[in-house]
Amino acid sequence: MTSTAPETDPNEAASEAVVARVRRISVISFLVMILGVGSVLAVIVYRLMTVPPAGPLLSGAVPAEAGRVVSAVAADRSLTVTYQRDDGALVVIYDLRSLKETHRITLGGPQVPRP
Repeated sequence: MTSTAPETDPNEAASEAVVARVRRISVISFLVMILGVGSVLAVIVYRLMTVPPAGPLLSGAVPAEAGRVVSAVAADRSLTVTYQRDDGALVVIYDLRSLKETHRITLGGPQVPRP
């Protein structure tokens, strides 16, 4: 038996370096992706934890008026409801805390001559 030295491939060292570089780039890419997903999840959890609690719910009913409801607007602790009637429009303003009528404004109706 003759002993022969194992053949060494000159390209083997270069290919091992390329494989090591690809592995390093893959690990860095994976870590950046995990960091991005983690930061998105952290923002979602933060937003869910800092949502202000909802205010108290009001329930009740305002009395119906004759005519068709044109609009209803709730703003600044008051509810403004506009009705369209045969003789003109009616605007009724309610207090949102008690749902009691505070103002009633009639629009239209007979015209008053001005001097």
